[in-house]
Amino acid sequence: MNEWLLIIDGGATKTACAIVHAESGEIQYTTTMGGSNYQAIGIASATEILRALLSKARVFLQDQAISKIAVATFAMAGIDSPKDYQNVTAMVHEAITAEQLDIHTLIVENDAQATLLGVTAGQAGALLIAGTGAIAYAFDGQQIARTGGWGHRAGDEGSGYWLGQEVIRAIFRMEDGRGEATLLKDAVYNYLRIQDVTELAAWLFRPSYTNAQLAKMGAFLADAVAKKDTCAIQISTQAAHELVLLACAVLKKISYQGEPFNFYCNGGAIKHNPLILKIFSQEMTSMYPKINVSLCQHQPISYIINRSKRAYDNL
Repeated sequence: MNEWLLIIDGGATKTACAIVHAESGEIQYTTTMGGSNYQAIGIASATEILRALLSKARVFLQDQAISKIAVATFAMAGIDSPKDYQNVTAMVHEAITAEQLDIHTLIVENDAQATLLGVTAGQAGALLIAGTGAIAYAFDGQQIARTGGWGHRAGDEGSGYWLGQEVIRAIFRMEDGRGEATLLKDAVYNYLRIQDVTELAAWLFRPSYTNAQLAKMGAFLADAVAKKDTCAIQISTQAAHELVLLACAVLKKISYQGEPFNFYCNGGAIKHNPLILKIFSQEMTSMYPKINVSLCQHQPISYIINRSKRAYDNL
């Protein structure tokens, strides 16, 4: 049997590609490109990113005389409906065909779902991802349930995008005299190398703007919180409350009854803001004393590799 896995972790901010030895789990090749969520950049652009990644991977495969992939997993952001699944699957098939890759088993699924199945090793558990977007998945051992992840136009409260938006809004309110002063202003202005609020507005509406760029503005919250900035504390606290709502909703969908249960958290919005994680953990364990809240310790692609290895083991 072929002993190689091809992994694509297609997020909103970046897309990672890895070729992995199926038995050892060791990554033999890896590369990254920009985000491949087709809902954000369109089908054509997302397909081009997949083709470019697979083209690079094909060169490595040829150099190593690897002729066939046992399991290829495309864990992609933007799969939120049957229509999305159809669109993304078509993109994947187009990229695979163009690069003439020979794949025994192909898996295409939402990136958060793939990560959940990897981090829980097929056992019951839940996963909250607060990255550019915010989504939660739970698995009771038989069924998978989901809440959130509907995109920035519909919600994604507590996500990196939402945090960035709240940071920018706070600065506009401050500059208008509608809100209190905040350290976030200087942090953002220095990062963007701008001088005033009109330049900030121009940055938001420039043609090259992306959601991922706005999400980066949320990264300034943790430092401002550490310096006791009231505005930063309020934004972070509200984000934690929103993520708790998301987590509780997904637990209800699997009829969680209060038994010991692992709840994993991932994504920069919660991993890099200690206050958000602290409040989220406190509120969750207060409501559900037997839940163990923990941060994922590895990169998402590591869990997608685990998910792929389980599929390989069942071939």
